[in-house]
Order: sequence, then structure tokens, then C-alpha cells
Amino acid sequence: MKLSCKRIDFTYTPGEEIFTFPDESGLPFLFDVEKELTGDPAAMDAVGEMLDEAEKLAEKAKAAIKAALVDEDSRYHGVVTFFMEFYRDDVDPDIAAELFPGTDPAKLSFAEMVDFLRLDRFGSLVDYKMDQQVFIMDLSFNPEITDELMVIYFDLKKEIFCITHES
Repeated sequence: MKLSCKRIDFTYTPGEEIFTFPDESGLPFLFDVEKELTGDPAAMDAVGEMLDEAEKLAEKAKAAIKAALVDEDSRYHGVVTFFMEFYRDDVDPDIAAELFPGTDPAKLSFAEMVDFLRLDRFGSLVDYKMDQQVFIMDLSFNPEITDELMVIYFDLKKEIFCITHES
């Protein structure tokens, strides 16, 4: 079946998981969809629509991370602050220099660090607690250097409902 998407010409098999690397899909990030969704045309239409807006959603995610950094009352403040502190304070200086090229990593603000995050993976799955389709986005400074991720979950209305740190 063909994915209803403007950005790529992508064929998938209903009932089988989609997991593709950039060299396979032509996308600049990993792309995956749970097999439960690939057999549902409406769910896959939503996947195509969200995939067309992946970079815009990544910018929305970065804005939400920046907002959580400055709002100490945000439920995400602790997790995003911890993530940034780890990269500013605990990473070897040589690695930090690779992650934040052209800067003095020790002088970067957390908000400036957020600008270095890049979209590493985008996909869709069924959240069984919510009993609905959701979208998951992994942002990373550089997945070839570190496996620490800011993971952002979106609902079908393109609203963020969870930000977490995973590795």
C-alpha cells in the first residue's frame, strides 16, 4: 500500500511494522510505525499527514522544551533541565565540542543547546493507556556520539502530551 504523504513515495505492507533507516526511506531520520496501525487506513492517513509536518513538529517540540526550561512549575522542567545539565556539566569536553560545533559548550545557555537538537526518529504507535494512536519523536544532539534522547509524544491533534528523557 502507498502512504498518503507529500514528501516521500513510500510503499508498505498492511499488518507489518514499518522501520526504515534514512538511506532506505529518503527521510533524514528513522521512520517507524507499529504493525497494528499499518492495517488501518485512517491511522496511516494520519501518519502521512504528520510525516509531512515532521520538521515543523520538531520545532514545536524544541519550543516546548525551551518553555519548560524557564517555567519551574512545568511538569517537564526537571526532566529537560537534567538533560541539559548532563550535556553541559557531565560530558567530556571533547565530546561536548563535537556535539556543539563552533561554540564554547561551557558558555551555552540551555535554550541555545536546544537549538542543536535534531530530529532523529519519528513514528507512530498505539498508546494502550490512552487507547489511541500517538506519534513519537526522538530529538538528539548526535546519535552517533550519544544515545541520550529527548522524546516527545504528540496526539492526533498535534499537541504535545509528554516530554521525557530516554536512552
